[in-house]
Amino acid sequence: MATVVYLIDAPPTGIEKTGEGFDPTDEQMAEERQARQAFLDAVTPHLAALASRPARRSGNVDNVELLGGDTWSNLNHYLLLVTTDIGEPGIAFDSFLPPGTKVTEIGNGYSALWSNGG
Repeated sequence: MATVVYLIDAPPTGIEKTGEGFDPTDEQMAEERQARQAFLDAVTPHLAALASRPARRSGNVDNVELLGGDTWSNLNHYLLLVTTDIGEPGIAFDSFLPPGTKVTEIGNGYSALWSNGG
């Protein structure tokens, strides 16, 4: 098994545009949560379906994990970890990501060397 790592930057909204998330108002926090939920609603069905695609010669997806930034001005930044049998998973990001979202493959072929089991 190998993991492909992607950096996903969704278009910024609200305080993500200014980077001034050190003391957001309740209204700003609600706007940020709403933007994140809209992103998750758009991508979750597609990411969840990757592991159930018909078997292929390579790039069969075993596991998908989406990690998100946890500070108010960085909620639009994500890491996507896709574990495959071998090779690229062949994800058509343009078909489901919101317009303006940028995807960068950070690397591929990573294998777990150590895990605490959690």
